[in-house]
Amino acid sequence: MSCYIIAAGAVMAAVYFAARSFLLKRSLRRASVELREITQSLEENRVLKLETADRDLEEFLVQINRALGEIRQEKNEFRRQEKEFKRQIENISHDLRTPLTSILGYLKLMDTESMPVDERENLDTVRRKAEALSRLVGQFYDYSRVTSGDYQPELHDMDLCRLLRETVLDSWKEIEEKHLEFSFHIPERPVMMRGNENCSERIIRNLLQNAVRYAEHCLEISLKEENGSVILVFENDVSDFTQGDVEQLFRRFYVKDPSRNSQGTGLGLTIARTLAEKTGGSMKAELVGEDRLRFTVEWESADAVH
Repeated sequence: MSCYIIAAGAVMAAVYFAARSFLLKRSLRRASVELREITQSLEENRVLKLETADRDLEEFLVQINRALGEIRQEKNEFRRQEKEFKRQIENISHDLRTPLTSILGYLKLMDTESMPVDERENLDTVRRKAEALSRLVGQFYDYSRVTSGDYQPELHDMDLCRLLRETVLDSWKEIEEKHLEFSFHIPERPVMMRGNENCSERIIRNLLQNAVRYAEHCLEISLKEENGSVILVFENDVSDFTQGDVEQLFRRFYVKDPSRNSQGTGLGLTIARTLAEKTGGSMKAELVGEDRLRFTVEWESADAVH
């Protein structure tokens, strides 16, 4: 009789532990799913819980929830500092733009035909430095503005082909001064897309400035429509560029060669990609072969949107 009791007890114990093991595994799977959800949305003050009570695991979850709370605090503090940083940049840039505009205006008034040659050369040097500083201030101001959470440009149908042609012609002097072999491939007809002209013009100008700055011998720009998308491509040859450099190009304040780009802020490409995304597009950079850098900007065509 005692043998039967022992056997029954063993079976009951086995069933109990099997059931508990099953419940704990299910509870852990559920906790794992919840943990992934929580880490993807740290803004919500959710905590991790177990469906099945277990003293050792509960203590472990307490440690996890404490760590999640610390991560939330650090993330919120980072966002606060980032917001304050952008606000200070915007304020400083705004305060500098007005006096710089006045200085450039005064310099223009001082430039007269009767001015001696040596004085005019000095004046030209001062004007170039003031213009460079004005561009830098403008870059900082634009960055703080376009990366703010409430910045959303108004979208409308626009002809990117016309805008691209006009912007390139307006920057032709810089291309000529670099003596680049220039290729321009655009359709003879309008290329309509859903976007914002001011944002698209800034994207084109920033990509042009970057290409002219780093191109060694050639620059190629092309525009096409494909599978409901409008695709703009800038491609130029480069030297001493690695895949690691390409991965850093959109990072804020990144400058490939500070000695070669003393007037750069490292914000031009960051602003360009942000504007592309704010207008419903995307931008990527890639190294083609060993010595060609390609930027691709893609938007939906106007026909695809409507």
